Amino acid sequence: MLSACGKQEPQAENPAAVALPSVAHYQEFHTEIQNFCSHCHLCPDPGILTKEAWRMQIPREYAHFEQNPSPSLRVPPESEVIQYFVSQAPESHRLPKQNPHPDTSPIRFRKQVIPRTDSKLLPATTHLNWISDTSPHELLLTDMGSGETGRIRFAAEQPEYELLANLKHPAHIERVDLNQYQQHDYLIADLGSFGPEDHDRGTVSLLTFNHETYSWRTQTLQDHLGRVADVKAADFDLDGDLDLIVAEFGWQKTGRLLYLENVSAAKTDLKFKQRVLDSRHGASHVLITDWNHDGRPDFVTLFSQEHEIIDAFLNEGNGQFRKETIYQAPHPAYGSSSISLVDLDQDNDIDLLYTNGDTMDSFELRPDHSLQWLENKGAFPLTHHPVAPLTGAYCATHGDFDGDGDIDLAACSMTWDYKEQRNTLVWYEQRSPGQFRAHPLDFSMGQHPVLTAGDFDGDGDPDLAVGNFEGRETDQRDKTEWFSIWWNEGLQKQE
Repeated sequence: MLSACGKQEPQAENPAAVALPSVAHYQEFHTEIQNFCSHCHLCPDPGILTKEAWRMQIPREYAHFEQNPSPSLRVPPESEVIQYFVSQAPESHRLPKQNPHPDTSPIRFRKQVIPRTDSKLLPATTHLNWISDTSPHELLLTDMGSGETGRIRFAAEQPEYELLANLKHPAHIERVDLNQYQQHDYLIADLGSFGPEDHDRGTVSLLTFNHETYSWRTQTLQDHLGRVADVKAADFDLDGDLDLIVAEFGWQKTGRLLYLENVSAAKTDLKFKQRVLDSRHGASHVLITDWNHDGRPDFVTLFSQEHEIIDAFLNEGNGQFRKETIYQAPHPAYGSSSISLVDLDQDNDIDLLYTNGDTMDSFELRPDHSLQWLENKGAFPLTHHPVAPLTGAYCATHGDFDGDGDIDLAACSMTWDYKEQRNTLVWYEQRSPGQFRAHPLDFSMGQHPVLTAGDFDGDGDPDLAVGNFEGRETDQRDKTEWFSIWWNEGLQKQE
């Protein structure tokens, strides 16, 4: 995100053209802009946005600054700043070429569309989570439009959906045993609103099964939060119970990274003590891992908005965490959209997959949207490797799709209101260490914010589940597709 004012409808602006300062004062004005912009985020290069985008974006930046002004900071004239960026920006971006006829892939995927149970509702899938480490295996789903949280189990390639609960606007679901009853519960992060707002309606909830009524019960663990995008559980203080890390995305004035220490006196009465670990808004993803192999769980967080940074929080015990930068994006309009853990080079340490392609930061498609690999070489920050460009890149996953022993990748894209066909789902074959060949699977106007890989049919190779998101009525897209399963049918026969 370019700023906390992102994720709102663009408004047309037509500022009067103002001449730039003379050549003699140009460098001084450049330094002034650098100082002003860097007060909140990295100062962007004019070339990252088009002229039209700058005309809309800069007034929003000034409006955001005026909400929390800094009296000691000299504010350059808005009209001159607009002209400074517009004069150096391109008229349009040159985007990566799309492939309307997906090339021959060494393996074949067969798509199965899973429709909504209520066809009157637009699909708004926000999370797909394949659980395979414990039995039963199941695919978990959240839909922020309908409020549904559910699970899908597979029998003879037939996905069977079960509704767990109707909530407000769930964004993330995890299977846990939070109350240690030796049964599966579901931990839910709820945004509290469909669109971006500053409010206190975000929640963290737990779904538990009542064997007497044979139904699921929703228990609120934490409320009066900003928009909660993610929540994960681990025993961070090593006292035998599960604590929580909450990514409170928020919006302009709200948003934090929270540590909820489990201080429950009894399993039947869960209580948590809240502490702010980071006051920045825009926290969207939390990944739990023991990064440094010291036996204490650590975690990784992605902050988008204007921050565009991935940080590791290393557990030092007693509820204390040391922050290390994993990757800092090159500019504040990067559009960070997802992170996931992977040991891509299979050297027994933790790497990251990273996508950037959120088009609601600048309301335009950009050539730097892509899939990336952050390689762990034993030091911070991690080593950055571009994998492939992907317009609107929104989520990535991994698996040995072709069965050759190395790790392949897959990614999906979402471009919101852009009504053009493009490659929305691609798998990337690892041909040699760190080198990938793209195999587009879909060319359409589909909107896919999430995907996950898993061996859903138990035949030994990973399949794909891909979520669909149609936040608005349109006559040009398939409103009935909720998510799809792309069955991996193995190597194609050579003619």
